Amino acid sequence: MSEARVKIPPKLIPVFQGEARYRGAYGGRGSAKTRTFAKMTAVRGYQFAQEGRRGVILAAREHLNSLDESSMEEIKEAIRSEPWLEAFYDIGEKYIRTKCGRVKYVFAGLRHNLDSIKSKSKILLCWVDEAESVREAGWTKLIPTVREDDSEIWVTWNPEEEGSPTDNRFRKNPPTNSKIVEMNWRDNPWFPAVLEQERLNEYERNRDDYLHVWEGGYKEIMEGAIYAEEIRLAMEEERLTSVPVDHSKPIDVFWDLGWADCTSMWFVQTIGKEIRVIDFYQNQLQKIQHYAQILQNKGYIYGKQFLPHDAFNGQLSGKNTDQSLRDLGFKTQEVAKLSIRDGIQAARTLFPSLWFDAGRCSDGLSALKQYRYDVDPDSGKWTKEPKHDHNSHAADAFRYMAVGYAPPRPKEKQRPAQSGGWMSL
Repeated sequence: MSEARVKIPPKLIPVFQGEARYRGAYGGRGSAKTRTFAKMTAVRGYQFAQEGRRGVILAAREHLNSLDESSMEEIKEAIRSEPWLEAFYDIGEKYIRTKCGRVKYVFAGLRHNLDSIKSKSKILLCWVDEAESVREAGWTKLIPTVREDDSEIWVTWNPEEEGSPTDNRFRKNPPTNSKIVEMNWRDNPWFPAVLEQERLNEYERNRDDYLHVWEGGYKEIMEGAIYAEEIRLAMEEERLTSVPVDHSKPIDVFWDLGWADCTSMWFVQTIGKEIRVIDFYQNQLQKIQHYAQILQNKGYIYGKQFLPHDAFNGQLSGKNTDQSLRDLGFKTQEVAKLSIRDGIQAARTLFPSLWFDAGRCSDGLSALKQYRYDVDPDSGKWTKEPKHDHNSHAADAFRYMAVGYAPPRPKEKQRPAQSGGWMSL
């Protein structure tokens, strides 16, 4: 039996050794993860064919309108880098297959080609590249289609959004029988000098982009983020910091209600001319009694619970949320119903007056940083409508805060006073 050797980054050797249903890698630019996975799909295709197995290797992405947007060229280059693989494969302009005809590649987009993917038989291996943008619906439909004995699903991606479907499924809660690692430029033993200079240039030019592009960090503020400029200004003015709570003064709470979706709550305290966003909480699949207990456990003195119009049905309890909270001794007020666009404008107007506790509000701030406009799937351009995802609920509650809150006047930008000083994070 002949033996072939394949050079891959040492950190990826354990990923491809032994049995696994899922294999994957995530991280920044220059790690060689994409080229390595492309090459290893060809190695697996070679093994399948030698074993006499027939089927397809599915190379998928979320969006794929043409082969030019696929992984085809990456796979071709990977095959050509190994003479024994190049001799084994028939590579055409629009196809890749083994010369024996047992194994071929299929390229598809998950967003528009799921039904055709489901009809394909004998998917021996599926590799999803640029997987960050894959929706939960895409994963839910794709995974059961890869159902041959010993079939595998491989995933590679550059992280962008903490809590995205791919992040939750393969990084935060990796499935049983998976081998998934983080790969960055320093894990590539063949990291090229030209990229090293680019990396150093980015490090000097923009540290936030550097951490995302090269070190595999989440994007601090997403491209297309609705509140991008407001958050950047708040960061520059150090208004994302450590905010004191005056336990002798009332705190208002602004709600967005959900059940399968999240119920989100922003806690806001006004001290003189200062508007302090001092806390945030959200959860799902919980009745109103749970959130009332959270309010009590935090130990704040409360002013009003500001509720959206849907608080006046039985979404979280047997009776409407407004009545349930009033029965528990809380004061409530309905937020005026405005269009989403008018609400966003109100939030932008209020934003420069706000000081956020970066620790207690970390989950809410993360959602605001990632709350962005949707993309038209056909044109690829930003629409004027917000994308509805797991960030929407915190952003909706924030919008209700802007609509329901009357900021003190005149507005003044000054560091909130506290004995003992403040510490920026």
